[in-house]
Amino acid sequence: MESASGGEQPERLAKTLKARWVWAIALGSAVGWGAFILPTDWLAIGGPVGALSGFMIGGALMILIAVSYGFLIKSFPVSGGELAFALVGFGRTHAFFCGWYLTLGYTCIVALNASAMALLFRKLMPDVVQQGYLYTVAGWDVYIVEVAISLTVLIVFALLNIRGTALSGRIQFIACVIMLIAVACILVGVLASPQAVLSNATPAFPAEVNPVAAIAAIVAIAPWAFIGFDNVPQAAEEFDFPPAKAMRLIVLALLAAALLYCAMIAAVAFSAPWELGKWDFGLG
Repeated sequence: MESASGGEQPERLAKTLKARWVWAIALGSAVGWGAFILPTDWLAIGGPVGALSGFMIGGALMILIAVSYGFLIKSFPVSGGELAFALVGFGRTHAFFCGWYLTLGYTCIVALNASAMALLFRKLMPDVVQQGYLYTVAGWDVYIVEVAISLTVLIVFALLNIRGTALSGRIQFIACVIMLIAVACILVGVLASPQAVLSNATPAFPAEVNPVAAIAAIVAIAPWAFIGFDNVPQAAEEFDFPPAKAMRLIVLALLAAALLYCAMIAAVAFSAPWELGKWDFGLG
């Protein structure tokens, strides 16, 4: 594309992302499968109070990063996210390393989330999934059906993103609403159950573990649990609203994510004696 003066103008991405979709993208990225699979492990590490406190503190720390992203998006509402910020702030060399490290990080996250779907199917339909043994890694048997499930998930979501951010943003928003409703139903159902008693959530911390150490151990895990909301700056050029609004959207998404994690931890802690929960759920 050439301007009237004959110079080339950079191509611009279509502004198709609505505010609620960006909020959903941040929330959906910050909440992973661990929220539904790992509460028993987190309880074993920090106990009910330690796990809840750790995730609230971790969420608060992530909000500090979200505020930083918000200021950067307001100043540089372009695609590229951290790559663009590094280029503007430090030059091409830093941007080069930033870009490749981002590629490595997101490649690992994609593989992790694709395998999570296979893990879900293994729990729901073990006889169907555990067929066609391939190899064993770190004591974990891998089957061809699991690989096929993971590849199918990757292809489906790749096609959704190729179709454009408008479609993926809309689907993400619907999925997040369903997730929030499901978590609310789980929590209400557990609290309404006659088996959910306060004594199930005692003791507050694991035996013979310093409360500060228990909370600190969960805070150390929290960044991994919340990771993903950093993809919002990469789509800043596609916002159909003022970039300054992005900060509030990311912060609200992180608050919702922290509450969701805490809701799942509380539901597990109250549903049965938490000290036995790890073994009762078969995750020991």
